[in-house]
Amino acid sequence: MDLSRILESIVNSFSSDTNLLGIAAKGGFLMIVLLIISIIAIAIIIERLIKFRRAEIKKDAFFDEVNGYIAENQLERAVQFCEEKEHSPLAKLIALAIEHFEAGISKRKEILEAALNKEIHRLEKRLGALATFAAVAPLIGFLGTVTGMVKVFMKLGETGGGVDISLLANGIWEALVTTIGGLTVGIISIIFYNFMVGKVEEFAHDIDEATNDFLIKFRSIRYGN
Repeated sequence: MDLSRILESIVNSFSSDTNLLGIAAKGGFLMIVLLIISIIAIAIIIERLIKFRRAEIKKDAFFDEVNGYIAENQLERAVQFCEEKEHSPLAKLIALAIEHFEAGISKRKEILEAALNKEIHRLEKRLGALATFAAVAPLIGFLGTVTGMVKVFMKLGETGGGVDISLLANGIWEALVTTIGGLTVGIISIIFYNFMVGKVEEFAHDIDEATNDFLIKFRSIRYGN
């Protein structure tokens, strides 16, 4: 059996069908699984990107407003202003910092750390599922290829080795379609997962640093030291 003829037939078979949906459909049941995974992954990516976008805040303008209320001794108004920024983790922590400023350093630190962990957990929500998809999708693709190749060789065995080269080539490239699908879903998922994990770490660092700076400024405004 000429390997070059098989490879040539695979290329010809693949290029003869330019409809990507038609090609994907030939991957069988596991392509449906990969399609479902890809839809869920895209939904998670979009939802998290929107969440991160809403969580961002213009810090300079925000702190100018808050510090202005503090300077005028309008602490309740400062807290209310922070609470109006309901999508911002930083604003939530600043509101807590103002409310519990007189609670003592250790108590205040405990409250703020717990609140920060809670906000980070919210930002990380569903990222675990995205990481799972990044790991599982390629494996599903390889599984589809292996099962497809088993069917090809079973057919080859049934015909006693006299199978048509074009039929064998069609069977091989159809089996490989699931690998392409699995790797595509896995690559996209891992790229966005790493990006979002980095974004969460950036949020955590910025929030912690900004909160500490605010507490120093708050003490200076309130007590003049």
